[in-house]
Amino acid sequence: MLSFRDMTLQDLPCVTRVETEASEHPWKARHFEDSLGKTGYICCIVSLNDQHIGHGVLMTVADEAHLLIITISKACQGKGYGRQLLQYLIEQARQHANTLFLEVRESNVSAFNLYLNEGLSEIGRRKNYYPATGLHPSEDAIVMALDLSV
Repeated sequence: MLSFRDMTLQDLPCVTRVETEASEHPWKARHFEDSLGKTGYICCIVSLNDQHIGHGVLMTVADEAHLLIITISKACQGKGYGRQLLQYLIEQARQHANTLFLEVRESNVSAFNLYLNEGLSEIGRRKNYYPATGLHPSEDAIVMALDLSV
């Protein structure tokens, strides 16, 4: 059974393990730690049969919400869990904001399509937003938004 709950400091070892395994550009433990317990941040864990399979961080400011990160473990990708986590985070955002914003790497086609299918629209681009890393050149971000008031 899929379940959602608030992230805690005790979750950070699992969160960083999943993050490192699943992402070419993982957040570090300090990024999650900085978000935990701060006013306006929603940090959540998604579990399948009590096993941590993913997480997300949402920041709310005034009447806006910003999806900062959403990650599903490699082994669980492509099974609809990312969509369910996104839907959960959208509902959390709806309680605090009128608009949800996010940035997605232009090379992350599967995430971009997920966001489109969940009602987000491309509203702009940030040139060279993601810095070059290793063999990867800098990359543009696609800025997306969702009206939460409807």
